[in-house]
Amino acid sequence: MKGLFTLVLTMCMHIVMAQNDINSISGKITDTESGEPLPGVSVFVPELNRGTITDLDGFYRISNLPSRTITVQFSFMGFGTTISKINPSSSTTLDMRLEESTTSIDEVVVSAAYVMSKESSPISIEKISQTDILKAPAPSLMSAIARTPGVNEISMGPGISKPVVRGLSFSRVLSVYQGARFENQQWGADHGLGLTETGISGVELIKGPASIIYGSGAMAGVVNLIEEGNAPAGQVIGDVNLRGYTNSLGGRVDAGVRGSSLDGFNWSLRAATESHADYLDGDGNTVGNTRFNTQNIKAGVGLEKKWGDTKLRYTYLQQNLGFIEDDEVDGLITSRNDRSMQLPFQDVQDHFLNSETNIFIGEDKLKVTLGYHWNYRQEIEDAVDEVDLGLNQRNFMYDIKYFKELRPNLEAIFGVQGFYLQNENQDVAEEILIPDATKDDRSIYGLLNYSRDAWVVQGGLRYDYRKVDADTRGDKFVDYGFELPGAPESRQHSATFDGITASGGATFRPSDRWRFRLNLASGFRAPDLAELYANGPHPGTVRFEVGNTNFIREQNFQTDLGVRFKTPDFSLAGEVFYNHVNNYIFFAPTDETVGDLTVWRFEQDNARLYGGEAFLEIHPSNTKWLTGSTSYSMVIGERRSDNTNLPYIPAFRWNQEINFNFKDAGGILNPYISLLGSYIFDQNRPAILEEATPGYYLLGLNIGGSLRLGGQLVDAYISGTNLLNIAYLDHMSLYRPFGIHQTGRNVALNLRLNF
Repeated sequence: MKGLFTLVLTMCMHIVMAQNDINSISGKITDTESGEPLPGVSVFVPELNRGTITDLDGFYRISNLPSRTITVQFSFMGFGTTISKINPSSSTTLDMRLEESTTSIDEVVVSAAYVMSKESSPISIEKISQTDILKAPAPSLMSAIARTPGVNEISMGPGISKPVVRGLSFSRVLSVYQGARFENQQWGADHGLGLTETGISGVELIKGPASIIYGSGAMAGVVNLIEEGNAPAGQVIGDVNLRGYTNSLGGRVDAGVRGSSLDGFNWSLRAATESHADYLDGDGNTVGNTRFNTQNIKAGVGLEKKWGDTKLRYTYLQQNLGFIEDDEVDGLITSRNDRSMQLPFQDVQDHFLNSETNIFIGEDKLKVTLGYHWNYRQEIEDAVDEVDLGLNQRNFMYDIKYFKELRPNLEAIFGVQGFYLQNENQDVAEEILIPDATKDDRSIYGLLNYSRDAWVVQGGLRYDYRKVDADTRGDKFVDYGFELPGAPESRQHSATFDGITASGGATFRPSDRWRFRLNLASGFRAPDLAELYANGPHPGTVRFEVGNTNFIREQNFQTDLGVRFKTPDFSLAGEVFYNHVNNYIFFAPTDETVGDLTVWRFEQDNARLYGGEAFLEIHPSNTKWLTGSTSYSMVIGERRSDNTNLPYIPAFRWNQEINFNFKDAGGILNPYISLLGSYIFDQNRPAILEEATPGYYLLGLNIGGSLRLGGQLVDAYISGTNLLNIAYLDHMSLYRPFGIHQTGRNVALNLRLNF
């Protein structure tokens, strides 16, 4: 490894000294129909995470560009997104005409390792922009993106939620933050995603196995948080976001500033704080101890040059999260606006240090991503000065990729990845659920991407190795009486998991109207620490959890088929999938008890999941002020041994949306009204010992626009959810067995000031 880093450093020095010229692109953006210049158009280069906006005359300029082919995306509200490939020289002119449109199907995505348009990707990727989140915010980032067809959430109140992608969840969905794998005890059902919307430009969701790119944990898909871009060269920009929620009396303040010099140095600083009281359900009842608060700080410095770029970032996140135990539901209710933490609650801290470096070598590129993450978790139940469950986790990751152009239409990626995790029980913890352990992941992989005319074809192979070591010889384990499952005399256990995975897919776009996509991918997941070694009470869940050291790794094979047809007036799309999972690990209650706790054991069986999503968008070309969309998503999960249902499978869902986009009026720019509906069907396919959940209908309304105040532009968004104030149970809520209803009517106001 030392020799590899020495080679990388030597190459960097040669490249920096060899490339002194400054490449740039500039041009003018105009309206196709009127020919008038368009100010405020976003011009963005996703490979470099940098861009600018056009001035009042529609002109733009981006400097310090590499001598290689790059992707340039032009986007503007009310106009269709345009994507162009160009190899810049010392002064390249790229003018663009944008066509008025109220919908844009295509846009650039980066989560599939290759930068390409979403419509060209053989992998199913959904993109949620920052503006989408601001228009319809939620207390939890995961709740905001769970409106996406095929995506749901497992929740424990509004502050704790985690993703479910096509029926798979927990450690099967990988989180990617600042280009690095983000791991914060995701094995726990009551452990949330642990990430917020602070300082991101959007979220990309891979629906389907992504192990070939991201490794173990991406068996079901990936939630990739995309960082906000750097400030335009020579500018300092910033924004302030203010948000309030009526239901939980919640509030959020988010402010950031970014700057970039003409010689390529850039920096950023952002902070956010959020606080919520207990929420009200649809019957107007207070749900006690669902309060929570978060504080978030992010800082970064970087350098952009023709040879490439580098960025160093630091993130701090503090969360205090109240939760409920079924025997204390009524006793947790206090005054309406009480925000002080009461028992029980989680205290979670994250520190994340990350660096990303891109080095351009002609049409080739070397990308190095390094990350170090500290996660401290305490679950406090009985007394504020006593810690029931206390875990410290440290992990280091590296991802080194080399992008090689083999031919003008053929590109390869060769890479190595590693992830080393240490988990340690805090000495102050009163209870022990999992042992002290280390996890060492190493992998090597290769991908090919062929793109020509109407075709994009991808394929790859990957080899992974994981070694897990658990150690319970320490006095704290002996005194507590903790034993590893199977009770080995050495009080130690080691396990290794390895194997090869492969994927292949193709996209065929014979015309602007048709797009066909087929993807065949295998994914894998090694058992997590809880599934192997859990043997104790889990605070907040009323469970005594027991793992199994004999588990072997999960392996799946998924087939995805997608078709899209588009006309000037509407677009129709559908995707179906079949997921064949061997050695599927799931959690099930038993008739055993330890004290007053029910014993839950992890089990392993073969499974299958199948379903799909259908989409219809209506955007009449002669009434551009009116658009609509509807989607239907479904998934069925079964054990193959006896055809019984899997647990934590979401209900079928039918979404509807009607949008009214008006012309500027009375000082309000780009005003809009959106009416939203979501019908969740009966979940009458419960697993053993689960209960069926009746369906319900949720109605929402979004209103917004931009105002000019004192020479500054202020974006104002008002979002209403569950306007009918329905009292309902969510099948995916961990509070459903307690009979606790979800959040009732809520109105959120969001103001964003750009300066």
